[in-house]
Amino acid sequence: MKRKLIVLFFCLCGHLSACTDFVIKARDGSLVNGRSMEFGTDLHSELIIFPKGLHQQSTLPNGKKGMSWKVKYAYIGMNAFGLEFLSDGMNEKGLSIGALWFPETKYPSIKGSATDKMISLMDLENWLLGSFTTIQEVKRALSEVEIWPQEIPQINEVPPLHFALHDASGASMVVEFVEGKMKIYDNHVAVLTNSPAFPWHVTNLRNYISLSAMNVAPIDLDGSVLSPTGQGSGLLGIPGDWTPPSRFVRIAIFKNFVNQAQDAEKNANLAFHLLNTVDIPYGAIRDKKEQNYDYTQWVIVKDLTNRKIYWRTYEDLNIREIDFTEALKKAGKQIKKIPL
Repeated sequence: MKRKLIVLFFCLCGHLSACTDFVIKARDGSLVNGRSMEFGTDLHSELIIFPKGLHQQSTLPNGKKGMSWKVKYAYIGMNAFGLEFLSDGMNEKGLSIGALWFPETKYPSIKGSATDKMISLMDLENWLLGSFTTIQEVKRALSEVEIWPQEIPQINEVPPLHFALHDASGASMVVEFVEGKMKIYDNHVAVLTNSPAFPWHVTNLRNYISLSAMNVAPIDLDGSVLSPTGQGSGLLGIPGDWTPPSRFVRIAIFKNFVNQAQDAEKNANLAFHLLNTVDIPYGAIRDKKEQNYDYTQWVIVKDLTNRKIYWRTYEDLNIREIDFTEALKKAGKQIKKIPL
């Protein structure tokens, strides 16, 4: 994979800060993974298909060749500006991975000299999706490699990322790099946003355990009966802003309060409704130093059980769908890109 593509991808990721990822389960046991992509510059993202059998090579910053591998499992995901690196994707076995911005990242120092065990950060998703099927397999694989945190002169930093991973069995995990160590957490909440670190978000949920989908009952206050002003009184106090802690709480609460969908198709529809609660219109949040504003460029819903992908964009709210089996037949043995 070409170095110039890595540079471009890192430059683009410099403004990524407000993504949200979650999994919900239907009554029939099927699972879908919803994710939003927020960014300050139009990414011109495409859906990109990687068939099995491809040979992939990771390039290290010193020009040496890093890990190489053959794609065992076909995978599909979202790219940007023609890149072959993914910000989000799923393979044919239902393993799903998403990269989200995480400012507290501090990557481990490279200790070994075996370049065949080193992989560029931006190749990580491609390698995992093309090589493994379950969370347990990924855990074992990550313990055996070193991830190269490549510094890019144009932005004078390595992009800080953490990763949300899910598989078709319902297992979820988070990978973070904190204080120079890789941290792997089982994610029983099945939600991820951005900063602070994942364990903090889980602890913070304890501040909201009094929230309820049920409306508050009227009370007698010194002889005066006071009733709620309207629907939703049980959720009074749920955070409504777009900060990472607020989005984490909002999705974690709503996905547990909503009526469980009957099947995968209805579950995918439910995921889009949940994504609506974290949707950011252009210009609604901004930084004085930035000319471009983070906004929800696209959202993606991956059916981990039936291997379907649904998406919509900021400019086109019509939901589009791609089926793995049909997509792979049409792609053949070549990488194929599909405009959003």
